[in-house]
Amino acid sequence: MRPVDVTPAIFIIEGELHGPYTALKGKATKSPKIININENSIPRVYSHRFLGVILDYNLNGKQRLKYLIDKGRKISAIVSALSSVTWGSHPGLLLTIYRAIFRSAVEYGSHFFTWGSSTPDFIKLRRLQYKVIRKAMGYRISTPINTMLAETKEFELNIRFNLTASKFIYKCMANKFSIVYNSLEEMEITAVRRNCKVKAIKESRLFKFYVISRHEKSITFRSTYSPAYWYSYEVFSTTIKYVNTMQSYNKSENTNLTIADFYHKSYELRQNAMTFYTDGSKSPEGAVGAAVYSPEMEGKALQNSSKVQRNYIVYHIRKVYFYILNRGSTVTFFIPAHSGIPGNESADHEAKLAALEGYKPDFRVPYEDLLVESHARADKQFHDHIKEVSATKGTQYFEQFYTKSKKTWFYEAPLTKEEIVLVNRLRSNHVNVNESLYRVNMISSPSCPCGDSRQTINHWFRRSKKRCI
Repeated sequence: MRPVDVTPAIFIIEGELHGPYTALKGKATKSPKIININENSIPRVYSHRFLGVILDYNLNGKQRLKYLIDKGRKISAIVSALSSVTWGSHPGLLLTIYRAIFRSAVEYGSHFFTWGSSTPDFIKLRRLQYKVIRKAMGYRISTPINTMLAETKEFELNIRFNLTASKFIYKCMANKFSIVYNSLEEMEITAVRRNCKVKAIKESRLFKFYVISRHEKSITFRSTYSPAYWYSYEVFSTTIKYVNTMQSYNKSENTNLTIADFYHKSYELRQNAMTFYTDGSKSPEGAVGAAVYSPEMEGKALQNSSKVQRNYIVYHIRKVYFYILNRGSTVTFFIPAHSGIPGNESADHEAKLAALEGYKPDFRVPYEDLLVESHARADKQFHDHIKEVSATKGTQYFEQFYTKSKKTWFYEAPLTKEEIVLVNRLRSNHVNVNESLYRVNMISSPSCPCGDSRQTINHWFRRSKKRCI
């Protein structure tokens, strides 16, 4: 039998001996003696709340997870009280409450921990997520999870945590002196052996996404402080003011009337002036092109290609715009898109070419642009997962109703809560008809009182309701 090593440890604090502490198999047993510093007792704690995140002594996140479960139950109770079918809040509002209160609380600090999907506490947290979504949308308890998530466009918690971690890594990458990113680089250097790296990737969510995205460091724009502070306050606060007399344009109107209205309203502004039409376009692959067209210059004035609009180049554009404003008279006129106005149509054509094959300027990519990669990765993981599960659960919904739209089916629809809940249950095929109740073993037969072998929702609508009840 292997001998047990027992090593006494003595700590000297302010000239006094403290201990002994006994180390047994790598674990220290507590001594009853309390550490005092400047006559102040230092209590021994096993968890502590720092910046809203509960940290335990071994950083496994168990205490944080228990706290989230307790908070999630309270939020679930609030949503349940607001979700009555007859008088409750609108499903769109309840989903907003879920995202603002439940999801935000769960995601905050989640990228620091890696919770196993099969652990009992994490399963409890996932069930709370499903419960809040079910209450918000009015689904039956038998409704498949993948159907609920697909209808609400909500990711499962693990996918949300991965998305949060990936975005956080890109943000740290953009900071030249990020302590987090530098620590991850040192962690990679330290983990020399392959099995050490595999273990680090498995146990650290942040390190995993650092490894996935580290090759993009060479193309990422990095700075020591925010680009918003590069220029003067006048440049930072400059806003583009435009003539919006055509902003209420209706696309269903006659195109020729729209063109005539534009030329009439902009006639005086175009006299003895250089005219520029600007537009942007997005390719199916996600690349965005922008172009500027000037009839007076008979061609393209500017063309570039990037992925998204939010980046540090915006401040360069503001600086140029601020410079132009101080040099002379400049008027910006709003033009409705795809309305047949020749100059704008030329700019739109050039923007489409820019997105597909345009010249890409030689600049570093802002980290906000790289967030598209994080979202695309999360979208693919989400859609692949629910499609795989749909082979056995929610098959009818995925065959007839499922889309990859970012909006819920009732977005901006003038429907009441009762109408939305009814349609939700019909689309999920979990309603109060015998065929549906039989599938979840709530009744012994799917037959209808009228004599039909299956009481489906279509049968219930087509036949006399009185005979089928």
